[in-house]
Amino acid sequence: MTLEVTEALLDSVLQQIAANPGTTAICNLAGEREQNLLAVRELRRRGLISGIFMDDSTEPGDHHGRFLLDAARLKPL
Repeated sequence: MTLEVTEALLDSVLQQIAANPGTTAICNLAGEREQNLLAVRELRRRGLISGIFMDDSTEPGDHHGRFLLDAARLKPL
């Protein structure tokens, strides 16, 4: 997984989540799944979204913690 997430991607993902709060899951987001997972992870880390998050126990993660495997019921805070 590439570790770079642009502000444009974060804004796009946050707008998609805000459009359907509480019903948005990773599978509903436009774009590449891996990039969306990284964006959701970063938005969660910044305290901008809530939801149900499943960590990926097969990846070691990085200094911010584990990578995400999936996420659902996403909503902006």
